[in-house]
This record gives sequence, structure tokens and C-alpha cells, in this order.
Amino acid sequence: MTEQGHWEWSDRVGPRGNLREAVALFDTEEDMQSAVDDLECHGFSNAAISRPADPSVVEAAIQHPIENVNALEDDARVPREAFVDKDSRTSGFMVMVLTPVYILLLAGAAIASGHGLATWEAIVLTVGLGLIGVVGGGYFATRRAGESRRRIRNEQALGGLLLWVRTGSREQESRALEILRRHSGRDVHLHGPALQR
Repeated sequence: MTEQGHWEWSDRVGPRGNLREAVALFDTEEDMQSAVDDLECHGFSNAAISRPADPSVVEAAIQHPIENVNALEDDARVPREAFVDKDSRTSGFMVMVLTPVYILLLAGAAIASGHGLATWEAIVLTVGLGLIGVVGGGYFATRRAGESRRRIRNEQALGGLLLWVRTGSREQESRALEILRRHSGRDVHLHGPALQR
């Protein structure tokens, strides 16, 4: 996307320098996910879609507690992170569970082979280590899933789930605003440098 080819920018105007973005708040994660899916179906790159970083990181950057997410919408100090959808998070949790299982199963097989254990002993050792991997990986995946749910609930309690969409043309601006509104986005607007007409 070559934003600067569409108009003259003023680097001194706009919360994100010379970037123009569509902004919206969502009441539910499902509405936000639907909006992102629709944006991607209409040509927006995942790299153009961002969310605020973890609230503790945001509060450290803005140097005061978050009282309402609305106040973050146009604040250039707010750290960003890429939007991560539910499917990607689920895949990440599966990897967290399966990786230690795989490693411990291999370790069990290697130990059994190296020490010349009987077949039943090798099976017991390998299965036992695999179960340890399931418990350990499951524990960390459950913790991460809980943290993710708590973060969503905390943001909702502070006013909603904030989403930014970088735009590269007037057409993209109109399209982004329409999509965000279609999926129940609130306080939908643009920010960035004024267009030179």
C-alpha cells in the first residue's frame, strides 16, 4: 500500500504522523472478529489492522491509568500490536500443549532405547512422560487462555474493544468506515492529517 501517492501529507498533523486510520470500538469480540474478516475480504492487509497493547503496557506509555478506552482512540502514545483472531489463538494454545508432549515422548523413547528397557517399561516411561507434557502444556495453555479472556472483559468494562485500520486511499477510507459500522462498530471515525484538496 503506497499511502503517500494518494495525497499530500502533513507530518505535523494527526496522532500517527502521516498515517490516516479508521477507528472503531466494539462491544463484543465476535463483532470485532466479523469486522476484521470483512476488512480482509475487501483487500485490507492484516498488517493494516491493529489493537492496543496489553493494558499494563499502555498505562506505562501514557503514564496514567486507563479510565476509558475512548481516550485511547486518537492518542499517538498508545502502543499497538497486531490483531490476533480466535483461530490463531486456539492454534497457539494447541502448540503450547503439543510441543512439550512431543519433546517428552521423544525423550522417553530415547531413554528407553539407551538403557535397554523392556518393552513394557519403555511404554510406561514414554506414556508417563507424555502425560506430564499434557499436564504441563495444558496448564500453561489454560493460563494463557484465561489471561486473554480477562483482558477482553477488562477492555469491555472500560468502554469497548478498540480497533484501528490503516487506510491508503479515499476509497479505502469509505470502505473501512462502512465495514466497521456494518459490524456494530461504535464511535467510528477517521484520524490523521487533513487531505490537501
